[in-house]
Amino acid sequence: MSNLITAFEKYFEIIPGNTVDSKNRFYRLRYQVYSQELQLPDFEAWRFPDGREIDEYDNRSICSLLLHRKSKNIVGGVRLVLCDSADPSQLFPIEEYAGHSFDNNLVDSNQLPRRTTAEITRLMLARNFRCRGQEAFYAHGMDDSNIKDSRSDSRRQFPHPVLGLLVALVQMSSEYGITHWYAGMEPVLNRRLRQFGASLKPIGPLVEYHGRRRPYLDTIDNVLGQMFREDRAFWELITNHGKLYPDSKKRECRVEILKQGLL
Repeated sequence: MSNLITAFEKYFEIIPGNTVDSKNRFYRLRYQVYSQELQLPDFEAWRFPDGREIDEYDNRSICSLLLHRKSKNIVGGVRLVLCDSADPSQLFPIEEYAGHSFDNNLVDSNQLPRRTTAEITRLMLARNFRCRGQEAFYAHGMDDSNIKDSRSDSRRQFPHPVLGLLVALVQMSSEYGITHWYAGMEPVLNRRLRQFGASLKPIGPLVEYHGRRRPYLDTIDNVLGQMFREDRAFWELITNHGKLYPDSKKRECRVEILKQGLL
């Protein structure tokens, strides 16, 4: 077992958001981060008088929490908005807010396999886990101030808690048969995810989407295939040694063979 997997299992545990209690913990964390700390547009505290940030997409979403084993504190959480099973034509959040700006040469939302597409949203860390440099200014806790040092940062024995949320994302996606990820992200987050080999392809310019964000879309096999090629330890952690999305490994191996002219 790699040192990365050992460290993850030592410090963190993924809690599926499949109970009333776990969902409420997630909603309260969202309220704390977006409404109280960052005070983002459309997340004003008065909109959520019970201290739970909930929107119209939660009734077609799944979520996970990341727990710090020693302290039993919630590290962060992430949500996947799923296709509306009753009406697959219903828009994903990023389509509703930024669909008008999609580059038609890069994406045709009408050609997407909508039932196996999901949108990554509400990826965030609790304040105690984003307290270095400029991390407190971002819900995800990933800024550019120490971008070159995140893998070797001696203050952390695990590269970054967001990597734990990627583990949760892949687990949820595998369970629900998801093949494509939408996302609306600040470019800094996608730059930082690239350090883990997990960046997504941009499909349009910056738009106003709860702040300045850019739309992204990619297949999970593409994302994980890139990770397999660039950092095998991350890939093994994220895919549980290839048990989840094994095709990402096969695709990259085939690409390498083609490059070598063996096929």
